[in-house]
Amino acid sequence: MDRKNKPSAISPSTTGPQPSVHTEQGRVIASLPTGDSVEVLLYGATVISWKNNGKENIFISDAAKLDGTKPVRGGIPVVFPVCSMAMVAGCPPGQRQWVGGSGY
Repeated sequence: MDRKNKPSAISPSTTGPQPSVHTEQGRVIASLPTGDSVEVLLYGATVISWKNNGKENIFISDAAKLDGTKPVRGGIPVVFPVCSMAMVAGCPPGQRQWVGGSGY
């Protein structure tokens, strides 16, 4: 269908700015030359920071333990919980079995 002001197609060969990626203290940090960045905690495979135009977009509780002693409070888990109905029924109240409870 033809329409007025139709946007042009984006070329798949167009390359944007490439991120620099490094690891430190159990974290993977990817940054673009624009200053945008993402930080993933290897323990629990959890996104703990995402900055866009200098603004933080992720909530992490001040009480969060980022040292691997407890699951992260806040952030975005990259993996999903692994539970069957039998596992969920057998878990203590308030405690689910998460894949994110280990290092990656």
